[in-house]
Amino acid sequence: SKLQWSTAVSMMVFAWLFAAFWSVMPLLGWGEYDYEPLRTCCTLDYSKGDRNYITFLFALSIFNFMIPGFIMLTAYQSIHQKFKKSGHYKFNTGLPLKTLVICWGPYCLLCFYAAVENVMFISPKYRMIPAVIAKTVPTVDAFVYALGNENYRGGIWQFLTGQKIEKAEVDNKTK
Repeated sequence: SKLQWSTAVSMMVFAWLFAAFWSVMPLLGWGEYDYEPLRTCCTLDYSKGDRNYITFLFALSIFNFMIPGFIMLTAYQSIHQKFKKSGHYKFNTGLPLKTLVICWGPYCLLCFYAAVENVMFISPKYRMIPAVIAKTVPTVDAFVYALGNENYRGGIWQFLTGQKIEKAEVDNKTK
């Protein structure tokens, strides 16, 4: 079934309110922001080890990494099953979850480690790497969806070259 406009708008509003909630909490005293190790922008303050910081960190990780990861896993497994039944694989359904884990996993691990141990012994340059990788997610996701879907890939090719990709005819006897 097609997505209705009211559902799409509701989902968009929820996403913005969810992001605003987690962004504002450190400003209101639950968690704390500080400059990143190289002082280029801000991130969660890793030097804090108090209960306030730890509860925020675990809640943030559960609601922004684990639950979305579980939702992605179940949704893409369902899509994979539908592709398997129809025999038309149009997208690598495992790629978005792998992208989430690869890009956000190191940052999440650093945050969990910071909750139980002091991370200040790690060089600022090394503490910066997980944050930089996590910030690449929007770009990586755009490539995953654009180049991973045959319809988008064909449209991009046509836009760049002016040539339309012809789909190969598959003989039903060879299946």
